[in-house]
Amino acid sequence: MPVRPPSEPVSPGRDCPFCPRLVDFRNAIRAAFPDFFNAPVPSFGGADARLLVVGLAPGLRGANRTGRPFTGDWA
Repeated sequence: MPVRPPSEPVSPGRDCPFCPRLVDFRNAIRAAFPDFFNAPVPSFGGADARLLVVGLAPGLRGANRTGRPFTGDWA
């Protein structure tokens, strides 16, 4: 039987604790840049899209600042 994706994308919570190194990094960046988004960046776009673009990590002054993937830096 084929595996079906969830009807809605699943995103980690803003304060996801599963990666201790990431938690430490997020806390340091939140202290240094309190106006930045500084959280897991949610996906966007249609669920029926024919193309999916996957990024490795949000750029510090890109998605980490804006909260939207591939926005705000050289991405």
